[in-house]
Amino acid sequence: MAWVSSGTVTVTNGNATVTGAGTDWFGAMQNGWGFVGPDGRVYEILTVDSADTITLKTPYQGSTAAGQAYAVFPTGSHNLDLVAALQQLLSNYQGVYDTVGQGRFTGDIVFNADRDTGIGNPSSNEVGLKAGGDWQLRLKGGQASGAAVQSSPSDAATGLLALVGAFGWGGNALNPPKGDLDQIGAASGLYYGDGAQANTPPQFGNSLVLHLARNAEIWTQIAINRGAGDNRIVTRRKTGAGAAPTPWSELVMMDENGRTAQNIEIRNSGPFLAITDSDTGVKHILSANSTAGHLYLKTDSAENMPNSALLIETQGVRQMAIAKDEIDINVPIGTYLGIGAAATSPATALHIKGTGVTDSKMTVERSGVTGAVGVVSQDLLLNGTGNTGTNGGINFYTGGGSNMRLAPDGTLRPANDGTQNLGNASYRWDVVYASTGSINTSDARTKTDIQDLDEAERRAAIKAKGLLKKYRLRDAVAKKGDAARWHFGIIAQELAAAFEDEGLDPWRYGVLCWDEWWSAEFEIPAETAPIMREVVERVVHTYPVLNDAGEPTGETREKVEEVRKKIDTGEVKIIEPARTELRKYDREEEAPEGAEYHDRQGVRYDELFAFILAAI
Repeated sequence: MAWVSSGTVTVTNGNATVTGAGTDWFGAMQNGWGFVGPDGRVYEILTVDSADTITLKTPYQGSTAAGQAYAVFPTGSHNLDLVAALQQLLSNYQGVYDTVGQGRFTGDIVFNADRDTGIGNPSSNEVGLKAGGDWQLRLKGGQASGAAVQSSPSDAATGLLALVGAFGWGGNALNPPKGDLDQIGAASGLYYGDGAQANTPPQFGNSLVLHLARNAEIWTQIAINRGAGDNRIVTRRKTGAGAAPTPWSELVMMDENGRTAQNIEIRNSGPFLAITDSDTGVKHILSANSTAGHLYLKTDSAENMPNSALLIETQGVRQMAIAKDEIDINVPIGTYLGIGAAATSPATALHIKGTGVTDSKMTVERSGVTGAVGVVSQDLLLNGTGNTGTNGGINFYTGGGSNMRLAPDGTLRPANDGTQNLGNASYRWDVVYASTGSINTSDARTKTDIQDLDEAERRAAIKAKGLLKKYRLRDAVAKKGDAARWHFGIIAQELAAAFEDEGLDPWRYGVLCWDEWWSAEFEIPAETAPIMREVVERVVHTYPVLNDAGEPTGETREKVEEVRKKIDTGEVKIIEPARTELRKYDREEEAPEGAEYHDRQGVRYDELFAFILAAI
């Protein structure tokens, strides 16, 4: 097969990745072929990754170069591997073919590492599962048997397959152990609670008892009357070792007419607690008549009265109205929530409004420590009055945690030591003003592998000294033209080349930095809000007339009131217009598809000057 040499390659010293230009490698070459690089060395190809990318088995040893000639030649390794694998396959399969391959088994099917565990044929027309030499589960004639099946419906051993009627499930209820409902213990199930049994419910003679156990000492029992009479239900429970079961308590039940057998009723001059008004069909939870000072709490699930609402009134003033389609809180709280004496017409969902500093401020307090948010002289107030040391002041939270603190003495510090940046690669600060220089940790206890510069590093440092230049910034020239000022420094790419000329990897040194990010335009739709209009409606409430026993007389009476409400006009107002925003992303997986890639090289000048001075 012919050698592959079309196109050119880019190689990097110390890197196993080779990138092609004008190549079509995928499918044309195979793993294990030989690669003749621009340095004349022969390398083994580990993987063919794509039409223009391969990975060598060992890193490239020559100099970094681009647009170079190369050659790839085939080897016979795949043929030898294929022959050896085929011979091994035939040898291994012959024994399988002569036995199991014919579908015949002469004994049980067992595991090689556990010869007494597997699947077998205990008897004619029977299949079984064996473990530890014992038949755990046997299936014959549609019946299950073996050590994994209950020996009886009351067998309480854990992990067993249940028989029909186990603990009363799926069959007849069981008699409790020793004829005593207290002795059932941890075996949940359905039991008899007849008069002959001990500790049966005293409310009725015969019952079926559902026993629900967490363990032998913690359980709940529910008993249903199975004799003549009503369908009452009682319950009791045991809460722990040494604790006696609670007495049997009767549940409140309703008959077929929706009434309780106990005739429970709470009333004043009208139904105070009821389920259904038989005359109007309105369902009530808590209600009363219309006299001042009474509380109304109602619901109308059948929608028999279109104006039904839940009303809360105090001394003739309605504080809250909950209707089918609206909740109105009049304190004054309506469509928006207003807090403060001046917030009579709130303009937003939450509106705190006052005439002075105090009554327009929100205070948050915990264990005697207070903070405040408000408006002072047109500025937003964010105030904390806790600890007065470095842990006091205002604490800023982002991402669910504390990330910045403004201490009482005005010091702005990060929340954690040595973990947070000031700006990043795609959002940089411009000019930083300070009265003194920055302090960088240089304690010997924070460093390791402390060494003097070797000769190659000294030569690179001398070259770096000669690379210092003056220049102007592109952004400044674009903005200021010829008025843009000159700066002094070094070109990062030239500094990297100085390291490479001495056989050094520039990116192994902290003096050089490489930052990358992605950017994309993000469409933000317009933010709108409905335009509301306040209207006044006359609402007629109809109430049944009740007799002295609290029963409806069949007559009704009405009460008319004016209700203020806000309605949607169908129009909207634009709060924020639609706009396009350039968003930047630090990681490629966070950026949307089609985002533009950016990178920038940088220099740490404090390390650069120390590097140059060390070689002078």
